[in-house]
Amino acid sequence: MERKHSLSLCMIVKNEADCLARCIESLQSIPDEMIIVDTGSTDNTVEVAKKYGAIIKTYEWNNNFAQARNYALSFASKEWILVLDADEYLRPEDYNLFVSLLNAEGIDSYYIKTLNFTEPNNPASCMINLNHRLFKNHKGFHYVGAIHEQLISDEKVISKTTDLGFYHTGYLKEVVKSKNKPKRNSQILQLILDEDPNNSFHQFNLANEMFQLEKYEEAIELYNQAYEHTTVGQGYLPKLIVFRINALVANHQEKKALLAANEGIRLYPTFTHLMFVKGTIEEKLGLITKAITSYETCLTMGRPDAQLEFSKASETLWPHLKLATLYDYYGDSEKAIFHYNKYLELNPSHYQILYAVASCLRRMGLNEEQMSQQLSKYLPATTLNNKILLIDLLIKQGLFAQAQVYLNQIDLSETNSQILYLRGKNQFYLSNDEQCCEWFNKYVQYDSFEAVAPYFYLLYLLTNNEQYSPRQLQYPKYYGNLKSYLDEKGEYTLSQDEISIIFRLIEECLIIHQENLSSDLASLLEVHLDKALTLKLAQLYCKYHHNKWAKTVIENYILNGGGLDDDMINILSCIRINEVTE
Repeated sequence: MERKHSLSLCMIVKNEADCLARCIESLQSIPDEMIIVDTGSTDNTVEVAKKYGAIIKTYEWNNNFAQARNYALSFASKEWILVLDADEYLRPEDYNLFVSLLNAEGIDSYYIKTLNFTEPNNPASCMINLNHRLFKNHKGFHYVGAIHEQLISDEKVISKTTDLGFYHTGYLKEVVKSKNKPKRNSQILQLILDEDPNNSFHQFNLANEMFQLEKYEEAIELYNQAYEHTTVGQGYLPKLIVFRINALVANHQEKKALLAANEGIRLYPTFTHLMFVKGTIEEKLGLITKAITSYETCLTMGRPDAQLEFSKASETLWPHLKLATLYDYYGDSEKAIFHYNKYLELNPSHYQILYAVASCLRRMGLNEEQMSQQLSKYLPATTLNNKILLIDLLIKQGLFAQAQVYLNQIDLSETNSQILYLRGKNQFYLSNDEQCCEWFNKYVQYDSFEAVAPYFYLLYLLTNNEQYSPRQLQYPKYYGNLKSYLDEKGEYTLSQDEISIIFRLIEECLIIHQENLSSDLASLLEVHLDKALTLKLAQLYCKYHHNKWAKTVIENYILNGGGLDDDMINILSCIRINEVTE
């Protein structure tokens, strides 16, 4: 698309060599000039900027973002100005939209969307902010405020909100930590508040920094002060409501958080993200029916007005996932599958969800062939990676014969370590010991013995065959004493590594229906069963539908003086659900 009007890109930077090129290249030469003001870089930021033909200016940093921004603006000579930070970049699909905005007549400025990543490389995680960043030159536009600076104009101007989006990586945890932004920002904000203690906007911003520093009580106090003096007409109020709730939850004040969420929804009935947050709090408080209602409401509310856009994922993606997991947990497999499918339509690359889908299908009573057919619809066996994932899914559902069908489709000469591992594992579950060992021995030519050690050790315990013993094989050292513990039944103290491997061996025994050995291994844990290990063992038994064993573990813990808390009650609830659905 041809441009009618010229553009100046204005930036202030410091030590942004790692991301500056990405920012500039994303614009695909839309800017006619680039004004880059360096505030004291010690890396090669300036060299990177020069490479792209930028006009370089230096500015002695004085803890005032507005003054630095205005200094950059003073050099802009083109019709339009775009203000960016180096850790922002244009959403690839928005190139034509950007050009069309520059061509529009009768508009003086635009509010654009900053899409803040909260998880690396996951657009679904992005938190949306509206920022006043694209505006006409020579219209009196300038910045005010030492930090979290705001763009204003001395003239009467016409502004418009647009869907133009720029990704921002500056809120990723590792970035925030590496640059120590919360400490820097909080110092500037505190100085401002010392002079203007009742400024609710800066109270809000300082609260955000306290939250980042995990000083939740201080954050809550500041959020409360800001909330008291902020009106509905102030654009940051929706964010303030959500962030205040997040701080309350982080400080374990869920009941107060729920009251705040309900109050926020009364102010903003179409605030989809807030409805989602309300659901998460209800779920945390055990109000499951209410949580389900809140998540389902999100799906009917859809996209709110631009001011209330917070995260696109809370409109559809996250509610579907939440509903799927809740229905899954409470045994309504059909509803769970429905919402898992909706989630996968929106996020088809999230293959891990298929393990939950497979469990639901299994619970619905499908036979092995039907299970295989259903799972292959999600993962057509057209690529090696799909076959590997499909085989792993089938194995984890105990569908070993069907898994072998797909394994047989893969060339026997294939040396991919994942495939060798799956071949050996499946043969173990099919009780073909010799073939199991043959494949695992091939596997260890390419990868660590530690991954296959549990299977060799179980063969040793089940057969007493010396070829599988620690004397013959190079097990990790924490395997060494386990058999003597089982044989001698004397006093012993287990290391954390030994406890971990015992749990792993118990689970494998449950899979292959070696209940006696499973019980013997579990008996080794008795003297170590604190609350955490009791829960872990009960959950493991519950997972493989050994409900009586799970009950017994919890009952013994309570009889020995352990308390019946929410975690224990949740396990007992899971047991009851299993009993009903079986």
